[in-house]
Amino acid sequence: MPRTKEQNMAIRTEKKQLIMDSALQLFAENGFEHTSIDSIARHASISKGLLYSYFKSKDDLLCQILASGMQVFTNNIHAEMTMEGFIAGIEKSFDHIMENRNFFKLYTIISVQPKVTQNLGNLVNEHGGSHNHIASLFQKYFGERAAQELLLLSVIMKGYSIISTFGDQQNVASFDILKKTVVDFVKERYNFKKTV
Repeated sequence: MPRTKEQNMAIRTEKKQLIMDSALQLFAENGFEHTSIDSIARHASISKGLLYSYFKSKDDLLCQILASGMQVFTNNIHAEMTMEGFIAGIEKSFDHIMENRNFFKLYTIISVQPKVTQNLGNLVNEHGGSHNHIASLFQKYFGERAAQELLLLSVIMKGYSIISTFGDQQNVASFDILKKTVVDFVKERYNFKKTV
């Protein structure tokens, strides 16, 4: 019996995710420049032609991986967000980083590669709405100190991401302590009534 339209769509979605997962793993392990389309196709156990039916190029594949990862990360950021909701989202983001180490490893590695940073710049612009919502929230709570507080939070998040992504996974207890320390700091620093 022929497959339904829904079944075909589910198969395409599953195959596309398989390709993205394979590419993400190889990009994170070997770097973007040192990973070929051939190696991604082999890792995913598909033909190179099939891979190209889903993605125009390796750059397109990278952009879609980054967009997908950033979308998950920014899903709960919206214009009506409160500081309490933002703090809860920060806490969840630490778990998200640990659960998606390959994505954050890739993101960190390519963010320091000039040839690839243009792709990141385009994606940041596409996800600018979430950044604008955070900036508005911080402006509301911190007034003229908003830019400094956002910079501090960015440094904290990037530092945590680097340590948890590239650190020794055998020592899980140290990551739990790090997470608790950072979350407690963020809660203490940002959990107050609006004073501006």
